[in-house]
Amino acid sequence: MISDFFNWIGRPEIAKPIELVLLFTIFVIVVLYAYASRKRGQRLETYKDIPFLDDHEHIPTDANQEQVKKNESDARK
Repeated sequence: MISDFFNWIGRPEIAKPIELVLLFTIFVIVVLYAYASRKRGQRLETYKDIPFLDDHEHIPTDANQEQVKKNESDARK
């Protein structure tokens, strides 16, 4: 019984459409994860410039951004 199932699922005309649907579903899930949250989407958008930055520059993380804002507000006082 189980060997019949594996023989059936192993046939290329059956396996290829199943693989296509599975991989497309995974792709859609990843895209939804990346852009569903506005905050996460903005953070991921900042990463697109990493290859063009010099070695001494860095992308500020959320914690660093909060520290920079705090330092700027303290400097204004």
